[in-house]
Amino acid sequence: GRLGRRLLAQADANQVIDFADPASKQLLSTAFANMTTQLRAGGNSANLPAQAWFENLVAPGIGQAYGYPNNTSFLADNLGGIPSNGDFADFVQAISGLIAPNVGMAAQFSENTFYTNKGFSTYNGLLASLQKNLAHGLQFDFNYTFAHSIDNVSLVANDSASGGYGFVCDVVRPRECRGSSDFDVTHYISADFTYQLPFGRGRTFGGTMPFWLNEAVGGWDISGITNWHSGIAYGTVSNAYVAGYSNDAPAIFNGNRALIAGHAHKTTSGSVNIFDDQTKALSAFSGPVGFTIGSRNNLRGPRYFNQNLGLAKNFPLVTDKLNLKFRADAFNAFNHPSFGLPTLNPASNLFQNDITSSQFGQITATASTARVLQLALRLEF
Repeated sequence: GRLGRRLLAQADANQVIDFADPASKQLLSTAFANMTTQLRAGGNSANLPAQAWFENLVAPGIGQAYGYPNNTSFLADNLGGIPSNGDFADFVQAISGLIAPNVGMAAQFSENTFYTNKGFSTYNGLLASLQKNLAHGLQFDFNYTFAHSIDNVSLVANDSASGGYGFVCDVVRPRECRGSSDFDVTHYISADFTYQLPFGRGRTFGGTMPFWLNEAVGGWDISGITNWHSGIAYGTVSNAYVAGYSNDAPAIFNGNRALIAGHAHKTTSGSVNIFDDQTKALSAFSGPVGFTIGSRNNLRGPRYFNQNLGLAKNFPLVTDKLNLKFRADAFNAFNHPSFGLPTLNPASNLFQNDITSSQFGQITATASTARVLQLALRLEF
């Protein structure tokens, strides 16, 4: 196990602050969460129950001036899908001209990044290895890792080459961002082997075969490298920004794992989707409510498999003084496609892990390359 505490990360000093209405004591987050919940339940945006925070702190009477029963209905009906999506940060910015300066978030910036030590991580793993030394022409290594990595930010925070990214999604509530690491893999298997085929001079069978026959059938070796792992952790986004603009908030999962079961497969439309039923998978998620967001990286991507194989032979030309070595390698020998994660689709510029996207769950990239064959001859003297 390994623990990381007080790790360098970045945060947004301009994130939403939960101001309270001095008269009613209602919090900004409570008023917004109530509005979001009522709209998702089918409430009429033009006739919502009044929320004290909006009535007292948003230009009192502006709703009635425009023909609405209250300020709450006026805001809900004029800000598009922002309230129903749970897009807290955009909502606060949208009403900034109707409230006192610096209420909710600072008026001067949309984001104000600073470095903090509120990053943390935990890794626990078990590694089992089986090794066989060379005997009877065979040697191999087999390694299995069972592990789980958890953190509240996975990306490097102080790397100028990557733009210094690595945000804690909510610096006031840093554990809201806690989840499986962006690179977390539960099961990992790696193995390699070499095997000297038992035919030819100096081997089990045909040790006295003629030189010309040994050149054809003797001295062949095969080798291989195997890699397999379970799916990489990934999460949804909701096209909603909650504490600030640094992170697209994870969607809230309703807990029904059956709705998101599946594997990467080709759909009737010809695309590849990770979910058996996209519509059912979408019904398993909803956007954030107030400051409440979903868990980071609570889904798993497709499994990965790759097998490399090699074939080699040594051709003695003049005793041991001059040798010709032949080698053939096949990378991804079985041409097995291992799919990537449903993230950003470059063609449409839509996030395929966004619950508001028509491409939710769609996969447009592979994590493996097509089979590659390589031949080599080497003369040694």
